[in-house]
Amino acid sequence: MSEPIHPGYHGKLLWIDLTSRTARWEERPEDFFRRYPGGGLLGTRLLLDHTSAGIDALGPENLLIFASSVIAGQPAPGLARFTLCAKSPLTGGIGETRCEGPFGVALKASGADAIVVTGASSEPVAVLVDNGEIVFVEALEWWGGTVGETVDRAETLWGADLAVAAIGPAGEKRVCFASVVTNRAFQAARMGMGAVMGSKNLKALVLRGGMLPAVAHPERLRLLADVFAKRMPENELSRWQKEPPGFSCWLYLHGLDAALCVNNYSLPIMEGTETFKEEEFLKRYQGDAACPGCPNDCIKFLHPLNAPDLDPRASGTHQEVTGSMGPNLGIADLDWVLRANNFCNQQGLDPTSLGFTLSFAMELYQRGLLTEADGEPVSFGDMDGAMRLMEQIVAREGLGDILAEGTRRAAERIGHGAEKYAMQVKGLEMTVFEPRSQANLGLGYAVAPIGPRYDICEHDWDFDTQAGWEHSLNLARTLGILERIPMNYLGPQKVPMYKALASLWSGADALDFCLFATAPTRVFSMPEMAAVLAAVTGWETSDYEIMRIGERRLHLMRYYNWREGLTAEQDTLPDRFFEEPLASGPRQGDVLNRERFRECLRMYYRMMGWTDEGSPSSETLLDHGLEADAT
Repeated sequence: MSEPIHPGYHGKLLWIDLTSRTARWEERPEDFFRRYPGGGLLGTRLLLDHTSAGIDALGPENLLIFASSVIAGQPAPGLARFTLCAKSPLTGGIGETRCEGPFGVALKASGADAIVVTGASSEPVAVLVDNGEIVFVEALEWWGGTVGETVDRAETLWGADLAVAAIGPAGEKRVCFASVVTNRAFQAARMGMGAVMGSKNLKALVLRGGMLPAVAHPERLRLLADVFAKRMPENELSRWQKEPPGFSCWLYLHGLDAALCVNNYSLPIMEGTETFKEEEFLKRYQGDAACPGCPNDCIKFLHPLNAPDLDPRASGTHQEVTGSMGPNLGIADLDWVLRANNFCNQQGLDPTSLGFTLSFAMELYQRGLLTEADGEPVSFGDMDGAMRLMEQIVAREGLGDILAEGTRRAAERIGHGAEKYAMQVKGLEMTVFEPRSQANLGLGYAVAPIGPRYDICEHDWDFDTQAGWEHSLNLARTLGILERIPMNYLGPQKVPMYKALASLWSGADALDFCLFATAPTRVFSMPEMAAVLAAVTGWETSDYEIMRIGERRLHLMRYYNWREGLTAEQDTLPDRFFEEPLASGPRQGDVLNRERFRECLRMYYRMMGWTDEGSPSSETLLDHGLEADAT
C-alpha cells in the first residue's frame, strides 16, 4: 500500500468487479476532488459517468459506492461518517444514505476515497480489503445469516480488529428497503442500499489494516477538536445528544410540541407516551456506540429489559426508530420498540421505511382495503401482528412479499385507492417528523432529490417563536436567518430559509461532515467547518465554498433524477398533509395549503436556477463547473 500523496485523502478510487472478481485502483487529480469532494456528490458523479439511464437498480449494471470524502475518516469531531450511494430500488433516482461509527475511519485507511462495487457475483461472496490487498471469499455458508452472525464469521477468519459492512436476510431477499449495517449497530439505513448489495450477492465488505493519510495541519485540527469538546456541554442540542439516554429519547421531550406521527400520520397524539420518558430509556441504557475521535456519542446502546435472546451488541439505537416503530404503529411499549430495533439491525432493515410499510398495512386493514384473504389481519397497537408481518417481509412470504417492494409499489398492486395511505415521496417512505406543523421540513421532504429524510435541513422547531432552542437563532444569523418564524408558517419567508439550511447541510453531506457536529445549531460554526476543511486538506477555503459544494450536490442529484425520469411532478407530499388538518393537540388545525406549497416550490426552483420541470438549467450547471452535463 503506497503512502498517501494528498493531505487528508488518497486521490484514489478502488473499483471491485464482482462479476470477474477483479479489482483495480484509479487515481484522480486534486481538481476532481475539489469539485466532487466526497459523499453523495462524488457518488452521483460516478453514477452519471459509468451507468446508463434506465438501468435496473437491482441489476448488475448498478454501482454500489462506499464513499468517504477529502476530510472524512480522520479521528476528529464530526468526521466519522461515510456515504453509500447507488441508484435506488425504491425511487428509481439517486440513492444516498450516510452512516456513523468506526467503518468510516477504516474506509479512509483502506487506501481509497471511495470503493466502487460493480457487477454481480454468481455466488455469495465476501470481500476483504486488507492493507490494500483485495481478497474474494466464498460466502455461501454465510448466506442466510444475520448481520451479527456475519460479523462473527468475519472475526473468526480474520480477527477482531475489523470494520464490517454487511447485509442480513432482508438484503439477500432484495427487500427494497433493506439496509447495510456496519459493525453490528450502525445502519446505512435509507433508500434500499442493502437490496442493491444483495443483488450483487455481496454478503459483506470487510476492511482491515491500512493507513490514514496525514492531515496538512495536525495542530490546527487538534485545537479545533479541543474547542469542540470544551464547547459541546454548553450547546443544548449537543448536550441532549451526548448525555444518556441520547437523542432517540425525543418523543416525550420534544415530539409533542410539533405533533407526533401516530397511526400512519392519521393522528397527532396518542395515549401512553409516558412510557417514552427519559427515566424509562435510562433503565435500558447499556453504553455508547461511539464514533472515533468524536465526543458527542450520539448513538446509544438501548436494550430491552428481560431479553436474553437478543444480542445487545445489535442494539445501537438511532433517533427515528422510536417514532417509526412506536407511535406510528400505535405502540407505546418501549421494550417492543427496542426489540424491533434489534431485529432491524440483525436482519438489515431500514426501521423508518419498515415502520411506514407496517402502518400502511395496518391502515388498509382498518379501512377494509386488505382483508383476511390477504393474510392474517394486523391492527394499530398489535405488537404480535407487527412482528409477524416483519418476519414475513424479510422472508418475502404472503403479504410480506408485496410489502417488501415498499409502499408505492405495494399500493399499486393492492389497488382500490390504497395509494392514498402510502406515506411516501418519490417511492421513499416518509420520516416521522410532522410536516403539517413544520413547513420547512415539508418543503424538504418534497423537493429533496433523495426524497424525505429527517435531517434534510434543520427543523422548523429550532427556530419557532415559542419552542425554539435559545441558541439556534443566534448561530443561524450567518445564514441570513434573522428572526424566529412560527414552525407551521408556509409562505415566502420560509423559502430562502429552507434554501440556506438545505444547502448548508448538503455541503456537510458532500463532505461526510456529521450534521450533529456542524452549523447552524451544533458546536462547529460555519467558519470552523471551513477551518476543519483547511486543517485536514491544506486548501485555502471558506464557508462559501462549503455552501457551493452543497448546491452542487443538489444540482447534480437533480440532474441525475431528471435523466432517470423524475420531474417536478414528483415534488409533492401525500394528500393527507394537504387534506387532513391535525385533529387535536397543541398543533390542532395545522394543515398544508396545496397551492401555497406549490408556489413555494416554484419559488425555490427559481432561487436554485432550476427550470419549471425542476431540473437545473444549463446556466446553473455551467456555473458549477458541470458544463459536460449541460450539453
